[in-house]
Amino acid sequence: MSVFEFLLSLYAIVAGLGISLLVRSVGQLIEARNRVQLYWVHSCWLLVIFVAHVLSWFTLWQFARHTPWTVLQVLLMLCIPILLYLISHLAVPELEDDRMHDMRSYYYAQAHWTQALLLGALVISGLAQHYIDPGAGLSQSELLRIAVAALLVPGILSRAPTVHAAQAVLLLALMAFGVSYVSTPIG
Repeated sequence: MSVFEFLLSLYAIVAGLGISLLVRSVGQLIEARNRVQLYWVHSCWLLVIFVAHVLSWFTLWQFARHTPWTVLQVLLMLCIPILLYLISHLAVPELEDDRMHDMRSYYYAQAHWTQALLLGALVISGLAQHYIDPGAGLSQSELLRIAVAALLVPGILSRAPTVHAAQAVLLLALMAFGVSYVSTPIG
C-alpha cells in the first residue's frame, strides 16, 4: 500500500463518517417532519455541506502521484474531512425528543460555527495545496475556493437574514459551478 492509498483510506473513513452523519440527520428531519419547521436557508446549507464533503474527497485525487508525503502534509489533508465532519454534526439538532424544532432558529444559533469551520477547511485546503504542490499557481478550483471563502465572511460576521439568504443563493450558484467539474475525469 502506498502512502497515498493509506491517506486516501483514512480520508475516506473520516469523510464517510461525516457524510453518514449528514444523511442520518436528514433522515431524522424526515422522521420528525411533523415536529420540524424547515427553513430554506438551512436546507440549502445541508446541500452545500454534502457537496463540500464530496468535492473535498475528489480533490484529493490531484495528489495521487505526489511523493514523498510528510506527516505535516498528511495532517493538513486529514484536517479537511475532520472539519467537515464537525460541520455535519452541527448541521441538524438531535430530534429524538418530542418537542417542536425550528430550523431557522437552529440555523442562526449554529451559523457562526458552521461557516467558520467551513472557512477553516477552505483555508487548510489552500495551505495544503500550496504546501504539497508549491508551483501549482491559481487554478479554477483555487479561484472557486477563494470565492466561497469570501462569501463565508459576511455570514460569520452577521446574523442578518438578508445576508444569509443572499449568501445561500450565491453559494448554491458557486456550488453548481463547482459541480460542473463532474465531467472532468478524476486522476
